[in-house]
Amino acid sequence: MKNTSNTIRTICEIGIFAALGFVFDELQGILFKGIFVNGGSIGFAMIAVLIVAYRRGFLPAFLTGLLMGIFDIATSAYILNPMQMLLDYIFPYAFVGLAGLLKPMFDKYDDKKCRILWLIAGAFVGGIAKFLSHYFAGIFFWTDPATFAWDMNSMNVYLYCFIYNIAFIGPSIIICAALLVLIYMTAPKVLTNKNTNLRESDNSNALQAVASGIVTAGGAFVFVYYLIKYIKSFSSYKDGGAFGYDFDPDCMLIMLLGLFLVVLGVITLIKYFKKNYSYVLLTGGLSAISLASLVYCTARFIRMIVKNKAWDAYLVWFIVAVAIFAVTLGCFFEALDASKNKAQIEETK
Repeated sequence: MKNTSNTIRTICEIGIFAALGFVFDELQGILFKGIFVNGGSIGFAMIAVLIVAYRRGFLPAFLTGLLMGIFDIATSAYILNPMQMLLDYIFPYAFVGLAGLLKPMFDKYDDKKCRILWLIAGAFVGGIAKFLSHYFAGIFFWTDPATFAWDMNSMNVYLYCFIYNIAFIGPSIIICAALLVLIYMTAPKVLTNKNTNLRESDNSNALQAVASGIVTAGGAFVFVYYLIKYIKSFSSYKDGGAFGYDFDPDCMLIMLLGLFLVVLGVITLIKYFKKNYSYVLLTGGLSAISLASLVYCTARFIRMIVKNKAWDAYLVWFIVAVAIFAVTLGCFFEALDASKNKAQIEETK
């Protein structure tokens, strides 16, 4: 069905662009680490959220940014308290998704100049929202003048936080706005979404329920098991652990992946009992989840090598994640082709 197909593609795009944005963020963080000593970097990681914003709207873009924030916490974070974590890590890229509120205006006009203006406006709206999140985190939680960068120890905290955050977010806004315009001028289809009507099979094969049941049960086991380990890690990581965390980031990420598996399994089970089962949804969701796992373990693997720590476990994780992603992606495209073929056959009848 049309709505199902569109939902599947939206989920896949959220996973793919969140992974790309996270990689961009990691790369620019490495490049500017020596300049922005208190965090932050100049770059184009926001472009991932902005593309989703103009393709799919506010909510998918918000979720894309939210996933980027979760990846960021799981790989490298300096956390003082939950509110600081939200303002510095969870919300900034999610707030970039506010650009999606301008999508109706972008879609409304056919004139290129008007569309370019709305693209630039969206980049500034999302960028300023990200700036405000970091700015409030600064004035509330980073008020010690001894930690101020660039010998600004005598400066007022409100002015310092403004200068420090605008120094990297300002150029990033300009870069992303320019990239959006360039993408629109060279490949406008990247910023538009054309829905296709794929009618999917209404088969009631018991194997479909078994597949969804396995995903649900497996996800529930992974979620509960690693939730317990995650909670216990708060006591074992009191010394800051390997990277300065007060918790085990690996457990947190795997726990979240387990939760996503449960949600995916339950949704497909509901569709099975409604006689509207979708292999495309199941395999597409599994592809997105395995891609998230692959991106995370790749980042951890690289970080372990850089810090000269044991990396063999992450190498095994990487190999397994690549294999699972390849299999699920192959199954997804096979299921998608089957849906297209069925739709064409039905249309010719």
